[in-house]
Amino acid sequence: MEDQKRKMYCYYLGKPYPLYILIDSSIKKITIEKKEDTFICRCPHEGEIDITDALQAYYIKASRKLIEERLRFYQPNFKVKYKSFSIENSQTKWGSCNSNRHLTFHWKLMLFPLKAVDYVVVHELCHLMHMNHDRSFWRLVGKVFPEYKEAMAILGAEKTRDM
Repeated sequence: MEDQKRKMYCYYLGKPYPLYILIDSSIKKITIEKKEDTFICRCPHEGEIDITDALQAYYIKASRKLIEERLRFYQPNFKVKYKSFSIENSQTKWGSCNSNRHLTFHWKLMLFPLKAVDYVVVHELCHLMHMNHDRSFWRLVGKVFPEYKEAMAILGAEKTRDM
């Protein structure tokens, strides 16, 4: 295996981490993993590579794990329980809740600080009680997650950040 000469960065929970590319001719496809303070990309060959799909696959897997943890953390604040959740690639939403109590979350939430992830999790859990954005919905959001306005600002200011 050979180390790559130039360094790139990936965001994870609001912080940039260096991405190192290692050439490993014994593998068939590009893989990405996070180890402590770095991302490591293993590639089967040298030259121009497109790591977009591998990076997205990593973020989807990581977001599934983190969102599940955060749902477990916040669920006790609600009388109604969600039925299921999924990680998606919506063009317009960070998350959603439908009448079947299925929650969806965008994988790009992994690029933002945990506060922003927690806000979206709480926001969608609040929709289990209020399927709209009326005053009682926002009161519940504020009760469970008082710093929600800060988190909204983070997502609003950075929602177009590319990987």
